[in-house]
Amino acid sequence: MQESATTALRPGDVQVGANGERFGRSTGGRLVQLRRRVSEPGFVVTVDAQPRAEVPAEVITTGWTTANTAFERLMREY
Repeated sequence: MQESATTALRPGDVQVGANGERFGRSTGGRLVQLRRRVSEPGFVVTVDAQPRAEVPAEVITTGWTTANTAFERLMREY
């Protein structure tokens, strides 16, 4: 996805790529991404914010359901 597409996102917006990757703008205005891992099977979910003890800023998982749950959580809590 092009950077211009992610910068146009407003809080609460989510876009889904052709390969299922997701990009969103959290309620706090942070960019949240769910991407397939390149080097190993699985997914990585990240938010462009400093990690907090109660909510990590990055989740690496092999499970699609876990990745989507992490994406939704970061969208709400950052």
